[in-house]
Amino acid sequence: MRFLLRTTFAAAFVGTFLVVPHAQRGGGERSGPAQPPLWLPDDQYLRWPLPTGEQVYAALDAHRIKGYINEITAISRKSRDDGNQYWGRITGTPYDKMTTDWIAAQFRRVGLEQVRTQEFTKLPPQWFPTSWEVVATGGGRTLPLKTAYPIYHSAGIETKELEPVWAGLGLPADFIGRDVKGKAVIVYGIPTPGGRSDSALINGSIQRAEEAGAAALFIVLGFPGNVTNQPTGGDADPAKMPVMMLGNEDGTAVRELIEKSRSLGEGGSGERPKLRVRLTVEMRSGLKTASVWGMLPGATDENIAVMAHTDSFFEGAMDNASGIGTLIELAQYYARVPKASRRRTMLFFTSSAHHSPSGEEAGLRWIHNNMQAMFAKTALIVNCEHTSQAQTYLIGNSLVSSNAVSARRWFVGGSDRLKAIVADSFKTFGVAIYSRPETRPGGELGVVYTDAPSFHIIDHAFYHTDLDTAVIVPEAGLEAAVRAFAKIIDEVNNVDIQNLRAARRSEDERK
Repeated sequence: MRFLLRTTFAAAFVGTFLVVPHAQRGGGERSGPAQPPLWLPDDQYLRWPLPTGEQVYAALDAHRIKGYINEITAISRKSRDDGNQYWGRITGTPYDKMTTDWIAAQFRRVGLEQVRTQEFTKLPPQWFPTSWEVVATGGGRTLPLKTAYPIYHSAGIETKELEPVWAGLGLPADFIGRDVKGKAVIVYGIPTPGGRSDSALINGSIQRAEEAGAAALFIVLGFPGNVTNQPTGGDADPAKMPVMMLGNEDGTAVRELIEKSRSLGEGGSGERPKLRVRLTVEMRSGLKTASVWGMLPGATDENIAVMAHTDSFFEGAMDNASGIGTLIELAQYYARVPKASRRRTMLFFTSSAHHSPSGEEAGLRWIHNNMQAMFAKTALIVNCEHTSQAQTYLIGNSLVSSNAVSARRWFVGGSDRLKAIVADSFKTFGVAIYSRPETRPGGELGVVYTDAPSFHIIDHAFYHTDLDTAVIVPEAGLEAAVRAFAKIIDEVNNVDIQNLRAARRSEDERK
């Protein structure tokens, strides 16, 4: 993945949006204090005109999708407001169930048939951090580090005071000559592109710190400001020691305490800074989650499957309220199409345990393992995931947003005919994509892309952070995506299923 916060052509974009009434002041300086990002209102974004001959897709309403996003993220905010430090639409929590109940009600409202909630009771034990605190002291100052956030499956720690050691980017050279045994190592993570991945997570710094005997590791996410971040998921322990993220301002404050102490000399009167660290973690068994299903019967038993995952860290507006809203809008659109005009049955379903381990008996893994008879008749899987995000640039030490929708990662699995349909539809409706597709799809599609012809777009950068709120999800991008998806579905319904599947290579071609 490439670092999305591109500086290339930034000046052109800044020049474009400085003329609007909501212009960002001080957003383009290369020095001085960081300016908070200014996310523009939806009516300020560049919008792709509906092409001639595509008026049928005008009924797909991005403003309505944005309304769904606001309702879904309200569930996440309730999780936070109820006092949970580990908050969001977390799998196995009441807020997970609130989300599936809301989706089931929407499926019924828009007219889907055979709506049902499929409960999964065999989730593997789920990691839950229940309480934590990190406080820096030094130079007569006490600084609560409010953005400290344990990465998924981090070990816990009883209250301890640790000496912080700054270890640069966490590379091998950064550890040379540094005694970190029993101390708190702090490293800087360059966003690659951001919330889900940074340089420190992928360069081996966690293992390096653990092997050197560190008592804890803190990774400073290099977004300007003070962003809270939960980058990882899954079921692997990152280390036997606690591993936590820090926002840039909190990380900088600790670094400055270290620098001030060192500037006074080893024998000076400067107080060595300390980090007081506490993290309580539980593994919870016996939790439940669910998928929601609905369908629209068609003229044949072949099907189009439309899916979205429901769980999130933080508000999860882009990840993945945008996908859920896109799915519901497509369901409502096709519910108004007469059955005789639907060549194929349409299946709409959700999955949970995307960010946490589902095991083989829950979520999309269960669907993959147990629904092969369905997939044998699937002409197309449409994965609705991270469908819109504001294009944002890193200028100086500030994040500067724009009046454009960002390009997305993308994947098409199937025949050349399907790839042409998808590419043409993206171009028709102005869905910006990267110049190269994913070689293997990320996100939820990665579980089922081998089961049937499939495609998705998937945006990133700010997901898995507390920046992922509705303001970064432009209606312009939602509109382009949902209309392109519908166009792809309609075009696919004009193609026989065997002409959508990728041709199998012969043994000679594989050699």
